[in-house]
Amino acid sequence: MDDLTIAMQLLELDANWLQPFDVTDPFHEGRPLVGYLSLKPDHRYGALAITRVDGQPAPQRIYATPKLHYPFGRDGHFCFPPVRSITIYEKLDGTNVCAYAYHDAAGQSYVTYKLRLYPVLRNSRWGNFLDMWQEMLSRYPAIPDLALRNRCAISMELYGSRNAHLLLYPQELDVAVLFGVRDDASVAPPDTLDHAPVPAAPLVGILRAGEDPMARYAAIREEMERRNRPTEDNRLVGIEGTAWYVTEPSGRVVMFKCKPESVEAIHWAVGINKAAVVATCWNLLETSDELTYEALLPLLLEEYTGAEIAAFRPHIDRALAEVRAQIEFRDRVLAAYAATGLSLQEDKATVMRTLSPHFARSEMKKVYSVLARHALA
Repeated sequence: MDDLTIAMQLLELDANWLQPFDVTDPFHEGRPLVGYLSLKPDHRYGALAITRVDGQPAPQRIYATPKLHYPFGRDGHFCFPPVRSITIYEKLDGTNVCAYAYHDAAGQSYVTYKLRLYPVLRNSRWGNFLDMWQEMLSRYPAIPDLALRNRCAISMELYGSRNAHLLLYPQELDVAVLFGVRDDASVAPPDTLDHAPVPAAPLVGILRAGEDPMARYAAIREEMERRNRPTEDNRLVGIEGTAWYVTEPSGRVVMFKCKPESVEAIHWAVGINKAAVVATCWNLLETSDELTYEALLPLLLEEYTGAEIAAFRPHIDRALAEVRAQIEFRDRVLAAYAATGLSLQEDKATVMRTLSPHFARSEMKKVYSVLARHALA
């Protein structure tokens, strides 16, 4: 049986949902991993069908961070399942890193880490995700034990001002445990995991059976909107959203997301919007070296129809241009700063004065924002 057929059976997917990979594990002496990654936007989103380890057959399925959905359909009607309880945690805005264990042909287990749509961690021109994660491993030496200790994959968020997406955080860089994903794709909320001393995402609230989840959803969404404020570089300070872990009477856990209007339009009746496209651009850059419409399209098709995307194409092109411009500006600032040979931490005034001839006066606040995020690390 060939590798593709094995992957299709492991993930119960047609070939068109599977993306082949042939990578090396940076945490275990470059051990080769071969297999397929799932692009299906459901519980198999980002899941792996590893077919070979070290060149030897070692078929195995790894469930990872699934796709989160809103608790309502396109018609705006809520579809909460029967509720035994709901735990609500802050949804952090950074890079998702999933710790998982795999085994070789001899049965030896290894723990490594993956991005949402890439089977391992790596650096790229858009972000030094591997280097930043190495810092987190030094800060929290218990991280490699979490997947084995809890016998499941552990979804975590790498966030902070040095890994800024839409939200800006006061922390330079940190990690938080989000949830666990078991071998049967079921979800383990953070309060059910043994994750100490690694912090979990902040708890926002708890609902019990009999409380109205729709009313609480609306109230939390309004409160988040009040907390958020825009920055000068088109980002936000506040909260990206909340993740809801709904425990049904059977004990099964279903996850939903809740976001304020300033982060993303909630009611799909308004269709695709610029904020959502820009956020998708940043998500793409976590796993792709190319920021193009063709590379972005599969991610957009997870949320919108082909007709909606085609009608919005001019705005998508402008969003792509904006994100490219932000990346180019960041690179220009960091190159100019490196050429000064100065230290922002030791002499901010001299650094800014030295850089000022290279940028317009109106850009200098953005210059400092870039340096504060990257040069002070």
